[in-house]
Amino acid sequence: MSYGAARNEQAREGIVRFGVVTAVDAGTARARVSFGGESESEWLPWLAERAGTISVWAPVAGGEQVIVLSESGETAQGVILGSVFSEGNPGCSNSEGVFKIQVGPSFLEISAAGIRLVGPKIDLN
Repeated sequence: MSYGAARNEQAREGIVRFGVVTAVDAGTARARVSFGGESESEWLPWLAERAGTISVWAPVAGGEQVIVLSESGETAQGVILGSVFSEGNPGCSNSEGVFKIQVGPSFLEISAAGIRLVGPKIDLN
C-alpha cells in the first residue's frame, strides 16, 4: 500500500471514534478525550442541543464515554457528538416512554402517567 493510500485509510478510520472524557474546561465548553493507551485529543468542543436564543447547557463529565466526529479524520479538528451509556455511567431510567433528566439526587421525569419533579430543594419562584 502506498503512503497516500495508507494515510487516507488512517484518516477514514479517525472520522468517528469512541473515547472517554479525561478533562473538562467548562469555561471554554471544551474537553479532552482519551482514545485508549496514550492517545488523547486536544481540547474539543461538545455538541450543544441548542446554542442560540434558546440555549441548553449540559457539559460532559470526566469518565463519560463519548463519540467524537472529525470530518477530516484528524481528532484535533473534531467535536464531541454525545455520550454513550456504559457500565460506569448507566442510564438514569430503564423504562420505555419516559423522558428523564437527572443531576445528582434531583430529577425531572415526564411520562404518559404524568410529570415528577424531585429534589432536595425545589424553588418555583
